[in-house]
Amino acid sequence: MPDQPNASFTPEVIASSVWEAIRHVPGLVELHRTPFQSLGEKAHIERLQAVRLDRATEDGPTLDLHIVVDAGAHIPTVARQVATAGADYLAGMTGTALAHVRVHVDDVAGLDQE
Repeated sequence: MPDQPNASFTPEVIASSVWEAIRHVPGLVELHRTPFQSLGEKAHIERLQAVRLDRATEDGPTLDLHIVVDAGAHIPTVARQVATAGADYLAGMTGTALAHVRVHVDDVAGLDQE
């Protein structure tokens, strides 16, 4: 936990920290990345965009999470648990409560494709 509220963290630190906080949520498979984002991360030319903290909103900071959910999972439950775990961890890490958490389910893993 930081020594002072509102300490600055890089987007990469925020993304990896939030991932560690949410990765054990049942039904969550992974953070969503487009193929271009995955390539950019490997080449260290693009930041992890599946976790974004926007501090410039009127109401306060907003956390956006882009996730992949297992096909057998109840999506609203997974999204709610991911939002809660991510918000709680980030608030503890930065010392600032979030105004909003938006969970985007970008893909469902394990669907049979014909």
